[in-house]
Amino acid sequence: MKKLFSFLAICLFVLVSCEPDPILSLDKGTLEFSAEGGSQTVYVTANNEWSVVQDGAEKFCTVSPASGLESGYITVTVQSNTTWANRKAKFTITCSSNKQTMSRTLEIKQLCVVGQAQVETCVLDPDENGKVPADGGTVKLTITANGPWVIKCDATDVTLQPVESTDSRKEVVATVPACPAFEGRTINFSITCETEAGENTTEYKVEQAGGVLAYGGEVYHAAKMKDGKWWMTENLRYVPSGMTPSDDVNAVTNGIWYPVVIDELTPDKATVKFSKEAADIKANGYLYNTETALGLKTGDLTVENCKNYEGVQGICPDGWHIPTRAEIIALVGKTASADDTNPNAPYYDPDLNGGNASVAKLNADGFNAGAWGAVSIANTTIAKAALMGAVKAYQGGMNTGYIAGSSLIDTGKNLTTNADGSLKNCQFVGFMPNMNNGTFNGAWNNYRNGVSVRCVKNN
Repeated sequence: MKKLFSFLAICLFVLVSCEPDPILSLDKGTLEFSAEGGSQTVYVTANNEWSVVQDGAEKFCTVSPASGLESGYITVTVQSNTTWANRKAKFTITCSSNKQTMSRTLEIKQLCVVGQAQVETCVLDPDENGKVPADGGTVKLTITANGPWVIKCDATDVTLQPVESTDSRKEVVATVPACPAFEGRTINFSITCETEAGENTTEYKVEQAGGVLAYGGEVYHAAKMKDGKWWMTENLRYVPSGMTPSDDVNAVTNGIWYPVVIDELTPDKATVKFSKEAADIKANGYLYNTETALGLKTGDLTVENCKNYEGVQGICPDGWHIPTRAEIIALVGKTASADDTNPNAPYYDPDLNGGNASVAKLNADGFNAGAWGAVSIANTTIAKAALMGAVKAYQGGMNTGYIAGSSLIDTGKNLTTNADGSLKNCQFVGFMPNMNNGTFNGAWNNYRNGVSVRCVKNN
């Protein structure tokens, strides 16, 4: 019996000692995946049982099967990577045989998505036909991104809040001041999103309307009309050096007056008065005689020189001038002379009272046509002015007035002299509104009248 047990022990020893050493290899030691993830296979060569264990805490991938006997394939499946960083995982494959253990390491590398950002929505407040108004406003940009992002603006006067974020969706508020460029500007934004896999920059732009200029401590608006020119859409509120506005109807040579406003307007009575109220000055501007408008002093115009000031800058800002007859006709298409009718002018309406310039058409394009009254001084012999502007027939407010022009009407009846040969009166082509019938035509304006001034931009 003892001999039998000894024999069995020897056989068992022989069997154990004859088990081969472990064999283990992988056809790939590293697998690389894109951010989208997916599956790849690895061939395991082994001569015994083997198992797979993941090292570390990263759990974005799995291996199947997790164990096996002898050679075969394993499949590595990786989830999509929505983080901002590349990621890694490591698996250890172990095979044991003949009391020996052999291990191999399988590394998994996955890229993250490349940084991407975009403007999901853009809201302008206020919105001027798809542009930021010339006076300024806010631009609200909703940013969507797949990583940390930074936003910048090429306009240094525009402020951004916030300028960066790690949120995948965030609203940025851009505060835009008044436009520094008269003809408007393009405001460019750049949003850069960066992850470990790389970055991308998205460009976005908004337009800001032009038509704002500062002059004499005031800010004025202007509009580019269909005649192709920029026109002020507000009356001048400029006081030339050495001058003081007057509210005295006897000050017929003062050259500048406070605005005229409604005093009483009823079906039985229509009167106007001067106003020193800041709100009225802002809304209506001052009233100027033509000499002041042309940049002269009262008394400077003479029979000899009164035709020499067409198109001058006058009291307008640099780069602007007092409108000419040709510019008035090209804009509205009609003056007091039948020879000056231009039915092709953009604001001429052939159906308006037999053919006239239209207040409605002008204002649809932002001209702000209206009536602001006037100081009526017929000629140099007048010692007391009359105020004009309201009529009982029009209960909507001020009905008429004038806007100064720089082109002389050089005819006998429009250019008159006193007995001593000095200038008595001359007339210039200006604008004359009639709000009761909605017309805004060119008209003859006595040069001593106190009227509104609108400037037109030089070409």
